[in-house]
Amino acid sequence: MAYVARPASNVLIRGELFEISSEGRAVRCRVRVPTRTAPAAGADAAKQMGEWMINNVLRPSSSWLGLILDTREGPSAVGPITLSIIQRVLETAEHSRRPMTVLVAASSPALFDQFAELARRAAPTYGCVTDDPDEAIVSLTRVR
Repeated sequence: MAYVARPASNVLIRGELFEISSEGRAVRCRVRVPTRTAPAAGADAAKQMGEWMINNVLRPSSSWLGLILDTREGPSAVGPITLSIIQRVLETAEHSRRPMTVLVAASSPALFDQFAELARRAAPTYGCVTDDPDEAIVSLTRVR
């Protein structure tokens, strides 16, 4: 296995089901949801993540380059509350002109399609959905 150098990562905030960290000028929110997590717990975590990302990463005066929402260890399906929060985060990214990428597991095509449709509607210029970790990083610096 080859060693891959990564930028220094600093945890900015951690919840029961997520961790938001900095990787250079980018922010990554990793979602980790155990199989038997109650839907209400997932919705509460989504609210916490969403508010923090909107108020800190995606505000117009923020010094952050952009945001990667890494859902590869997240749920196989998301409920309406979580979807509405992700939509709000994508809309905020679009309005603040900050790129946001949702990174989805390759084994979750239905979730990929759901997030891709949401990104097309809420953040047609600054939103991206991919199952490729390298593309997630590249998408933050794509010329728009």
